[in-house]
Amino acid sequence: TMTAIFAVLFSVIVYQFFKIAVLDNAEYQERANDYHFGPITISAHRGSIYDANGTPLARSASVYKVFLDPTAYRTDLKSLQKEIDEYNAVKNNPDYKENEYDLSLPVTAESYRIETVGFLADKLGIKIDTVEKAMAANNQYSILQSQVEKPIADEILEYFGKYNFSSIHVEEDTKRYYPQNEVAASVIGFTNADGDGAYGLEAYYNDYLSGVDGKTISAKDSNGKEMPYRYAKTYAPKNGNDLHLTINTKLQYYLEKHLNEMITEFNVQNRACAILMNAKTGAIYGMASCEGYDLNNPYEIYDTQVADEIAKLTGDESKEAISVARETQWKNKAISEIYEPGSVFKVITSAAAIEEKLINLETGDNFTCNGAQEVAGATHPIKCHKTSGHGSQDFFIAITNSCNPAFIQIGQRLGIEKVCYYFGAVGLTVKTGIDLPGEAKSFYIDK
Repeated sequence: TMTAIFAVLFSVIVYQFFKIAVLDNAEYQERANDYHFGPITISAHRGSIYDANGTPLARSASVYKVFLDPTAYRTDLKSLQKEIDEYNAVKNNPDYKENEYDLSLPVTAESYRIETVGFLADKLGIKIDTVEKAMAANNQYSILQSQVEKPIADEILEYFGKYNFSSIHVEEDTKRYYPQNEVAASVIGFTNADGDGAYGLEAYYNDYLSGVDGKTISAKDSNGKEMPYRYAKTYAPKNGNDLHLTINTKLQYYLEKHLNEMITEFNVQNRACAILMNAKTGAIYGMASCEGYDLNNPYEIYDTQVADEIAKLTGDESKEAISVARETQWKNKAISEIYEPGSVFKVITSAAAIEEKLINLETGDNFTCNGAQEVAGATHPIKCHKTSGHGSQDFFIAITNSCNPAFIQIGQRLGIEKVCYYFGAVGLTVKTGIDLPGEAKSFYIDK
């Protein structure tokens, strides 16, 4: 009976070995590789954005990610305590004589750990609890801080190197910054915490600007430590492409400056926008949505009046108001919001009427303005900006005066079908296709 039981147990064990070694070999091989080969990402530098004259609008700089290997750190502390104990044993010997080669060691490894916690919290701008949790974690990779400037990263490595600690590491990373701050903010956009474009050109050309991250794959021993360099293979990152715009920074600056002045002077409530374009080529020299925001600090509410109002709120109301305010300031009003064209549309009405030969430019047509014009179906007369009226005027005087009644009369000559036809003929029923995200489509009533 016992022989039969042992035979069954032996068969089960053999089957399990066979299952692991043959049937599930691929799965366990992958697990082994995941454990023994550790990839470290090497961030690609995001491409820069320049204006038409080569002035940088967005660039990437090298920064560093500081992380701790908690398991190795605890091993380093044990080694340090052993070194302290050995040194104290020698120092306490009656025959010991102090000399210039004496080691400068902390009182205990624990006192050094406490000192280290305060040092890291101070240098990295993080809470002491965050450092404590990272040191106590049961893993080999605890991120302490990202986007650390090089001098700080070097100081941390030097601090840990004093006692040959190998448990602190830094990885090169990139940080996006915007030299012109708020200039052309709604056009350029910004990147999120993962380094991907969130708005504007940064989002539209994200794949073009991003590049491809590289990586170093190195073998690790049973304790998780990296093995000598001959077991490592590095795949270099491919940096992103640069973007050159038609925007002119000087023109953009003055466009925003004067637009903001008008906002203040006329107490504009829902921001303002303007586009400066080469009408022959379609090149955008300036595009502004004001008030804007600081690209280097996009989550701060830039409009001080709005920020003051939000400061009075609490709880969910405050969170909702902040979310709306941010979304508003990030939006490119010049392309994302529709508006009534007003007198700008008189150019299209004029072109359509001339094309249909409904206006005789040689002999002249007279259009009468009494200060207002009755329109069928309207609840009230459409007024002219000159309430006393322009009287009788030909086409050239009417367009110079931007006279509403005169252009209502021209529109009535065209009729609804022709007005709708030319509305579409000049491209107002479709998007322009500008290389920016969030372009809105026109709204109109098609008869």
